[in-house]
Amino acid sequence: MSNPLMLFSLIVVTLWIILLAIFLYLIVQKRKDLRWKKEVETYKRLYEPILLRYVAYGDEQVPAPSSSAQYVAMIELLDHFIRVLANGDVRARVTSLAETYFADYLHKQLYHRRLGRRMNALFYIEDFELRSFLPELENMYEQKRVTTMEKRQLLKMFALFQHPHVYEYMKQTDDSFTQFDYRLILSRMDDETFAKMVDHFFDWNEKIQYAIIDMIGIMQKLAHIPFLLTLLRHEQSEYRIRALKALAEIAFPLDAEQLRPHLQSPIWQERLMALRLCARTVKEELIETIEQLMKDRMFAVRSQAAEALLRMPNGLDILEHIAQTSDDRYARDMALEWLERGREHD
Repeated sequence: MSNPLMLFSLIVVTLWIILLAIFLYLIVQKRKDLRWKKEVETYKRLYEPILLRYVAYGDEQVPAPSSSAQYVAMIELLDHFIRVLANGDVRARVTSLAETYFADYLHKQLYHRRLGRRMNALFYIEDFELRSFLPELENMYEQKRVTTMEKRQLLKMFALFQHPHVYEYMKQTDDSFTQFDYRLILSRMDDETFAKMVDHFFDWNEKIQYAIIDMIGIMQKLAHIPFLLTLLRHEQSEYRIRALKALAEIAFPLDAEQLRPHLQSPIWQERLMALRLCARTVKEELIETIEQLMKDRMFAVRSQAAEALLRMPNGLDILEHIAQTSDDRYARDMALEWLERGREHD
């Protein structure tokens, strides 16, 4: 009996010692982190007036950082300034200072064993627009150990820095990239590169295709409206739906006869986006067709139809008439709901 009891006691004592060691380690680390943050904040207070005068006027001598805390303090301050004081001169001064003082520090961070450090270095290289890092970033992208998260960030930077091979890199992405990832990459492209993406639209996978259509609308790229109009005639419904959505974002008016087939589509998402375009461009010729969609089986379509009617010159009167006379209960309810909204903002 004594041996099992001694063994159990030994296990308990060992576990207690391990837990105590972990607890003490965490306390030490916490204190180190607090001291580190306090040191960084102290340097921030010291550097802030100097850096502010430098980025605003360019006539201040900035002392070179000599410790990790000083580097972090200065980098975080400059990153904040370029977001708050966004103009060409400020950005140029920040880039110049970053190239002078931070190149070696960021280079070391790019090869840190911790992903968070590497990602922060990439973010700062992007924010400070350090194009001198391009060859190194290209080598980093080609490495086998690079993570998907790093690849996403690198592609955004290649697009921003107008890397000559960004188009080829886009062809090598895998399924882990989302439409949102592609939107972020496309949003950083210059007009020439983006136009190349559109010209080769049908060579891309669906995620990239959908992101291209969406970004035409989000970024108001009027030069590509003819391309959207060709997609409206495509047999694939998702192309038509997204093209209508992009045209609605741009508020590009279509003729009533161009819109009517989409308003009468058997696909409710297509009817919805056609109505959204009607609401943005106010097509009085389509009032009768839109009134019929107040009876649509889909709630979202009925709601969008009501909004489109409300935006007509006599929208309140139209909705009131529907609320009082329609033979469809759902149409009456929707008309009443949008009447209340319209009167609130009248």
